[in-house]
Amino acid sequence: MKHRSFLYTGGAAPELSPKEHPAFFLNMQRAVLMSLEKKKLLTSSQRERCMEILESQYGQKFVERGTSDGSR
Repeated sequence: MKHRSFLYTGGAAPELSPKEHPAFFLNMQRAVLMSLEKKKLLTSSQRERCMEILESQYGQKFVERGTSDGSR
C-alpha cells in the first residue's frame, strides 16, 4: 500500500459517503486492519479474512493487495 499523507487545513471537512468515495473508505479500513495486525491484536490470517470481506463489499475495482508490512 502506498504511503499517503493528508493535511487538514482547518476548513470544513467535506461529507464523505462510501458510495461516492469507496477507495477512501477501503483504504481507511485496510489501514486499521494493518495497524491491528502490527500491534498483535490480529493475526495475519484474521487480517486476510477481513480483507476478503472488504473486497466483497467494495468489489475488486478498488482493491490493491499488499503484504502485511505494506510492501507489494
